[in-house]
Amino acid sequence: MKKLLIFSLFIGFAVTSCTDDITDYNQDPKSPAEVPAATTFSNAEKNLGDLMTEVNSGRNLLKLWTQHWTETTYNDEANYQIIGRDPSDGFWVRIYTNILQDLQSSREAIAADDFLADDVKANQLAIIDVLEVYSYQTLVDLNGDVPYSEANMVNETFTPAYDDAFTIYKDLISRISSDIETLSNGGASWGSADIYYGGDTAKWAKFAASLKLRLGMRLADFDETLASTTVNEAFNAGVMTSSDDSAIINYEGSAPNTNPIYNLFVLNNRFGDYVAGETSVEYLKSVNDPRIDDFFTTTADGEYVGGPIGGNNSYANYSHISEDIVFEPTYEGAIFQYFEVEFFLAEAIERGFISGDAQEHYEAAVTANILYYNGTEEEASTYLSQDGVAYNSSNWEELIGTQKWIALFNRGFEGWTEWRRLDYPDFLVNSELSDQPVPLRIFYPTNEIALNEENYRAAVQNIGGTDDLYTKIFWDVQ
Repeated sequence: MKKLLIFSLFIGFAVTSCTDDITDYNQDPKSPAEVPAATTFSNAEKNLGDLMTEVNSGRNLLKLWTQHWTETTYNDEANYQIIGRDPSDGFWVRIYTNILQDLQSSREAIAADDFLADDVKANQLAIIDVLEVYSYQTLVDLNGDVPYSEANMVNETFTPAYDDAFTIYKDLISRISSDIETLSNGGASWGSADIYYGGDTAKWAKFAASLKLRLGMRLADFDETLASTTVNEAFNAGVMTSSDDSAIINYEGSAPNTNPIYNLFVLNNRFGDYVAGETSVEYLKSVNDPRIDDFFTTTADGEYVGGPIGGNNSYANYSHISEDIVFEPTYEGAIFQYFEVEFFLAEAIERGFISGDAQEHYEAAVTANILYYNGTEEEASTYLSQDGVAYNSSNWEELIGTQKWIALFNRGFEGWTEWRRLDYPDFLVNSELSDQPVPLRIFYPTNEIALNEENYRAAVQNIGGTDDLYTKIFWDVQ
């Protein structure tokens, strides 16, 4: 298991000469003026992993909006009533401040390091850029237009302009293409400071190609020509080919590096706030899904029972989220997984972007996810032979969308985003109390109106004139 290094990076200093300048002695060695690149890089990875894993207030929405989970006492989010909360602010603070600024600090420290080999420096910079591309795609898929070209330029402006979302996407594709080219040369990178891959540059090259594949597939219904070109290039560059290539964050057994879900449920004693979602439970039962016991517990009667989405649900009456997920401090988090790639490839073949056997990739995706959740090859084979699950090219979009929704059970942001893009599964329900459909977007941070009003209002006009939960992201055109 890779060990998190955020709070355990040791720095050795050797003093090899004397100096007549006594001001050197005024420097506190315990408070270095410059933080090493490895430290801020590891910290950025940790913050990204936590962001994509956690369910804290303001960032718990998306596991609820996929309707795998629902709430008990405090059920505003499950009813899509988030006035008074500011979920985008949580994403913006984490990404712009805790991730992108740390990556920028690492970039600057690398540039100033005259002793770092050129090939190592190039690989480190490329990996930083890959994480920046991932982070900006997350922001665009959350809000639409966001600060990009002027983001984090505090020495130049405190009121950054919002860039057009599609323009950002095109630049991200260009950037990730350059990163793939660099990383494909191999060589060393971050070593043990890299808590995802341990400095394995070859795996980062696959991650980058897979991220380019995802960027391309997001555009499939918006710009088919660019999507096809992007997907084809990504596939030929070499995407993930097994679960060993997945970008995983392995948490530790003691604070502060325990899984954020464990932190909420156990350390903050909030396990009674969530139960299994009825939408998810009923579908899993209908297709005899072997993963149901890895997702949920049974009730006292030995049954799987989900709570109505957004209902006033009693914790005692419904199935709960699996104890392995909520009560295990070392339960891993995922940034990008191999099965996602296989689903994308199956879809890309059906769309004519690449050649191959769509059924083979679809079945590889489902099987990989069942194995990830402790299933067996035999269980996967039996499951895939059922009506409604077995591959049928004439119904590929519903099959891929529904099975991907299941597979992304603990990946709220991606599960919600792929549902928006594919419009499947088509059985997500309106919330119980507010009778509202699942939101298609999250509105901008509320403090943008006060602190960056001119640029905020220009962005709102550019995305369609309304900053609400039902203004579609540009690629969501179906």
